[in-house]
Amino acid sequence: MSAAASDPFFQPSYVVSRERLLATGQGLASRLGLTVDSRALAERGPAGETLALDFMIFGARRPRHALVISSGTHGVEGYTGSAVQHYLASRILPRLELGPDTAIILQHANNPYGFAFSRRVNEGNVDYNRNFLERFDPQKVSADYELLYDILNPPDLDPARETSRWEEAQRFIDRTSLRHFQQVAVEGQYKYPQGMQFGGHAPQAGTRHLLALVAEHLSQASTVIWLDFHTGLGDFGACELITGAAAGSESHRFSQEVWSGAVKSASSGESVSTPLNGLLDRGVEAALPAQCRLAFAYPEFGTYPMERVVRAIRADNWLHAHGVPGDATGKAVSAELLEALRPDNPRWRRMIIDKGAQLVDQALAHLPGVSRQGAPGPSSA
Repeated sequence: MSAAASDPFFQPSYVVSRERLLATGQGLASRLGLTVDSRALAERGPAGETLALDFMIFGARRPRHALVISSGTHGVEGYTGSAVQHYLASRILPRLELGPDTAIILQHANNPYGFAFSRRVNEGNVDYNRNFLERFDPQKVSADYELLYDILNPPDLDPARETSRWEEAQRFIDRTSLRHFQQVAVEGQYKYPQGMQFGGHAPQAGTRHLLALVAEHLSQASTVIWLDFHTGLGDFGACELITGAAAGSESHRFSQEVWSGAVKSASSGESVSTPLNGLLDRGVEAALPAQCRLAFAYPEFGTYPMERVVRAIRADNWLHAHGVPGDATGKAVSAELLEALRPDNPRWRRMIIDKGAQLVDQALAHLPGVSRQGAPGPSSA
C-alpha cells in the first residue's frame, strides 16, 4: 500500500483536496460559523476544473485575532500543507470554541495551478514566493546566476553534457561554497522568464488575490499568527521554522514568542534558507493594518539531499521550457519532482502531521479567544 493510501490527510490531487476540505468545512459551519471567499484563476486544471484560492474563515467574519494556515505557495508542496489543513479541520477544529473576535482561517492553495499540475511555479513559470514585491526590475539577477545560467537552465538533459555541467558547478562550489551556490540558484531572479526561480515582471493573479483577501478579511486584525507550509530543504522529515523578517524585528520577536524561540531569519543568515527575494510574509505584513502584530513562520520540512531536490526542480524547469510534458521523459521528470517534494513514505508523512499539529497547538495557545475541549494529539489521528 502506498503512503497516499495509508494516510487519510494526504490527498491524491489538488481537486480532491479542495473538494474534501470545503466539504469538511461546511460540516463545521453550524458550530463555528464559516465564511468562504474563493478567488478563481482564469486557468483551468488538468481536467478542466476550477483553480481557486479558497479562504475558509471559521469564526468571526472580520476578526481581531486570527490564525491562518496556508498551503501550496509552491504548488506541488501543497500536498503537505493541505495535509496539515485536513488534520486541523477534522481533528482540532471540531473541539475548539472561538470568541466573537477570533477566527481560524484555512487558505487552501496559494498557487492552485502549481498544485494541480504538480509544479512549484504557476503557468507563467513564476515562483509565487519570489513575487511579493512592490516594484519589479526586469534586469534584477545576480552576476553569478548569469555565470551559471547554462548550468541552472540547460537546453537539454543529455547525460554526457550533464556530467560536464555538474563538474563545472562543483568547481564553482569549490571556489565559493555550497551555501553560495544555493543562494545563487534559489534567491529569485527577474530577468529570465524561462529560467529557474523566476520571480515575475509583475504581481501574479494569485498573489494579487491573496493580498486582496488579507486586506479585506483581516482589515481589523490586531493579532495574526500565520503558518505557510513548505518542503524540500533540510534533513529528511526535519522541520525548520523560517521567516523573512529580520532578526530582532517586531515580527521576528513575536514569532519567537509563539514558537518557543525556534524561528530563524533567512534574511539574517541564521536559517538553512539563504536570503530570498519577494517573500510572501513580507507582502502579508505590508497588507495588514499598521498596528497588527504578526507572527509568521514557514515550516520547511526536509525531504532528500539538496542536490537531488535542485536537480528535480531544474529538470522540471527544463521540461516546461524545452521538453514534452506528456512523453515518457516528461512523466519521469514530473514523478521525480513530486517525490523530491512529497516523499511517498509513511514515516515522513507521519512526521509532518505530528510536527504540524504541534505548531498549530503552539499557535492556538497564543491566539486570544480560543478554548479547547480535549482535542487529541496527533497520535490519536
